[in-house]
Amino acid sequence: MGLVFALTAPAQVLGGTPTAEVLLVTEFRIPISYEAALEKLDDYYQEQIGKKLAVAFPEIAPRVHYEVWHDMWVAFEPAGGQVLVTMKRPADSITSRLVKSWMLGIAGRLQAEIPLTYKEQAPLRSAGSDIFATAKDVISILKGQAGLKPLASWQHTGLIVGAAPMMSVVMDSAGLHGAHHITVTAETEPAARQLLGRLMQGAQKPCICAAYSEMVELAAEIRKEAQSRSDVVGANPTGIVYAPGVTLQHYEDRVRAEPEMQKRIAQAAGIYVVKYRIDKAYRQVNLSWTELQGYSRETGKFTGERAAGRTQIANPRAAPAGAYLSARTKMEPLQPGAYRVRLEGDTAAGQPSLIDERVYWFDGKTFEEL
Repeated sequence: MGLVFALTAPAQVLGGTPTAEVLLVTEFRIPISYEAALEKLDDYYQEQIGKKLAVAFPEIAPRVHYEVWHDMWVAFEPAGGQVLVTMKRPADSITSRLVKSWMLGIAGRLQAEIPLTYKEQAPLRSAGSDIFATAKDVISILKGQAGLKPLASWQHTGLIVGAAPMMSVVMDSAGLHGAHHITVTAETEPAARQLLGRLMQGAQKPCICAAYSEMVELAAEIRKEAQSRSDVVGANPTGIVYAPGVTLQHYEDRVRAEPEMQKRIAQAAGIYVVKYRIDKAYRQVNLSWTELQGYSRETGKFTGERAAGRTQIANPRAAPAGAYLSARTKMEPLQPGAYRVRLEGDTAAGQPSLIDERVYWFDGKTFEEL
């Protein structure tokens, strides 16, 4: 049962406060060829998570792969008629046992001799920050960085990794206002901070930086407040909660019914916000939303366009470094689909100029740049 658990356990970790961070490493020999190993792993990932090898185990350097499911580096090299496999992943006092089980699961599929031997090396170092940018922006900023490769990920908004030196850039949602949190991991702290600094500097260009629905964000705020009130009511020394007929929905309804919240709900209805940056003064900036009807995510083609909304902001001024301007547009509730957002500026002479244009996919809650 232990081996079966190792093969099927999802990529999640337990709670608590981690200590003793290390880079966990294991090396083992396999009696099959590199090509045969990839075939076995292709079957493994399709069985376990329904992903093909190219997505779950992409090659990031010659015979070096990144295991996207568990965020591991895996290298293959010839070793006297066999193949030496080296696996590396950050771990700590909480995740170490789980990481070992992930490594064991892959080793078992590759016919490695069990048990494995694990070594602890100096930990990788990380630096992070919230950022108003998309995965495409990050890829563009790092385009000239040698050795880094952007990867598709079903677990992160954005993922870029490198093999030598080991490095990763992970982007995830940071919650409200369309912000993302970016984490740079490298072999040394100066390297991580340097790359993070390059990203933050690159994000200061004139751009459409994020888009979000005020109504969706207010609904999330209401849920959070309701959960907080529920937790307070349920807290008691015995840990036993008994509140017949009281649900989280009950608390949400109470929060929504408060006069101040009713006012905020009315103000947020149909409001969609774009965070943007400009690098000079304009007489006016114009923000337009266009629905791309019948949009296909596979081909990028669509059957028609429909004007959805438009906003004009008079005399905007460039925000200081690290700050952003906001453009609020009231529209009929947007249906899931693709939308083009276009930002133009009118100069003092009255000449319009394009500042930025983005195409987003809206799933009913969040906007993802296509």
